[in-house]
Amino acid sequence: MKRVALAFFLAPFPAAIFQSVVVGLWPKEGVGVFEHPLSMFVAICLLFYLIEIFLALPIYLVARKRGPQPMIRYGVAGTLLAVLPIAIAIGTSSAKDGLSAYAIVYNLGFFALGGFMAGLVFWRLATPGSQASPS
Repeated sequence: MKRVALAFFLAPFPAAIFQSVVVGLWPKEGVGVFEHPLSMFVAICLLFYLIEIFLALPIYLVARKRGPQPMIRYGVAGTLLAVLPIAIAIGTSSAKDGLSAYAIVYNLGFFALGGFMAGLVFWRLATPGSQASPS
């Protein structure tokens, strides 16, 4: 159980670190969390934790009864779970305010890749014996 809790805690770190580096290289003055890499790291982690609590944890609790699954399934599940709420948010936001194609593609791509990485990190930490069988 400690492995699973640690996996849920650390899973968002690759995406949060990436976005923090982006903000560190190209800060947007006067735009809140987009100014400071540390605040972006915390914001991305919190967003992924919400996705984990409401979507990933219930699915994990049901799916764990099926036994160990291959790494790729965790990656694909992470992608789908991260993209679904963001796609809904982008859809409602672009319907009201309009978003640029760049913003839509970047956000969907970021959350797809971030979700995939979170799934892989989760699999690596939560699955006993995952060091030996990556497929």
